[in-house]
Parts: sequence; C-alpha cells; structure tokens
Amino acid sequence: MANWASTCYYIEGQQCDLREIFNLCKDFMDCKRQPMKETADNEWEGNVIMALGMDVEKYYLRGFIQACELDGDVLRIDAEEAWSLTDFKNALESHYDGLKVYFFVEEPGMEVFATNDAEGCYFTERYWVDCCVGGEFYSEYFTTKKQAMAYVAKVLGKETVTEKEIEQWNDEHEIYADDYIYVHEFDIVD
Repeated sequence: MANWASTCYYIEGQQCDLREIFNLCKDFMDCKRQPMKETADNEWEGNVIMALGMDVEKYYLRGFIQACELDGDVLRIDAEEAWSLTDFKNALESHYDGLKVYFFVEEPGMEVFATNDAEGCYFTERYWVDCCVGGEFYSEYFTTKKQAMAYVAKVLGKETVTEKEIEQWNDEHEIYADDYIYVHEFDIVD
C-alpha cells in the first residue's frame, strides 16, 4: 500500500487552457464523465490526461484529484499522490504551450517535502514543524528556519533552541511513543 503525498498545484496559463483542465477535473469528479479506464476512479489524474488525447502509459499517474478551483488566471488542484509527486505536472506542461505548473508536495512517512516555487509566488512556506510534547500535538508552517526554531523554543518553554538541542530532546524522549519534534525543510526542485 502506498504512502499518500498531499500535493497542491497552482497552474498559470491561457484562460482557455485553464478552463479546459478545470472543466475536465470537475466533470470527472462530479461523475458527469465516466472514468477513461474501466477500473479507474473518477478522481484519477489519468482521466484528465487521457481526455486530452494523451498516452497515459508515458507518465507515472498514480494520483487522485481531491479538489480544483479556477480563480481568475490561476487554477488550483489538490491531489493525493502515491509516495510523492506524479507526472501530472509534466503531462500538463507538455500538452499546453506556455503552461506553468507550480507544486508543493509533502509526504512525512518518506520525508518528502518539496516545491518548485523557488520565488514563493504561491508557496512561501519552507519549513514545517510537526511535534508532540507532553502529549500535546503542534503543527505549523513557516517561511524561515528562524521562525520555525522560535516556534519550537516556545513549545518547549525556552527562549531559544538549536538543532542539536532538538536532537538531544528527541533522544531523551524516544521512550515516550508520542513525544517528538521534527523540523522539516522543503527542498526547492525543478
């Protein structure tokens, strides 16, 4: 069974192209169109790619569209994808001239945290703090490492904290199944 990565796409392009993708996503999700393969779910990303006349065998498309929204000149698609980012982005960009797909993907089990939005147009977050301290769960996104570390310090009731101190804290608390502190950094990828 796959670990599911949460992926968010922001897509820029010509309005007619964005509208075509949006309409296909909505029609499949709302069951107005039948899946393109007999055994596929309506939310499968491959439905959109096949409906555009593309060969899905050329792409790794093991993901399911959860939501989509067209807001002016930007299309947002949220998906759950197996293990990490699929080829949905690549397929769309290869089909449409001038289409740019930004993504933000996270899958904590495999420690996949990545975005291609180097400029922070849509995704400014670069760090995610996920922790449980004394049975209390905390989770927050941050733009800078300094902000993330200040948050961890606050959770621990300290003025400041270093990476080494977090590592030591985790070592000291590993006997408690629920206690942990993770500061995940998002990789900037192409």
